[in-house]
Amino acid sequence: MQKQYHELIAGRIYFGGASDIQQIADVEHIDVVVDLREESTGCAASNPTLIWQQIPLGDNADQPQAPLFKDAIQAVVSAYRDGKKVAFHCGGGKGRTGTVAAGVLLELGLCSTLDEAEAAAKAIRPVINIKPDQREALESLYPNA
Repeated sequence: MQKQYHELIAGRIYFGGASDIQQIADVEHIDVVVDLREESTGCAASNPTLIWQQIPLGDNADQPQAPLFKDAIQAVVSAYRDGKKVAFHCGGGKGRTGTVAAGVLLELGLCSTLDEAEAAAKAIRPVINIKPDQREALESLYPNA
């Protein structure tokens, strides 16, 4: 089976779409899954030892999403800093996932500007497509980036 997911931080932080999570769990032996789907009804992987966290971000939300993006970024960063292997995903691994990937890179200090973080995330996962409202959320969370 071809790998469709990507490593944001080698050996520690993985990201992709919902259909990638079972493979990530099986191959990478992750500890935590951060599910960014508002529409989710449960973990996309069947593994009883996984910690599943849902941050209910809408793909086409009509409400401000910055607080939820902040929660998602912090969930990934906290798991990483706690020494856990973590994966995060939305439906297709493009918009919400790309937004969180850029935020994680900024939060960890691996990128200093939003443009740099978005470009770095896209270099790893080319299908990333951060929508204007998602970028606005990042701009409000990282006003100096």
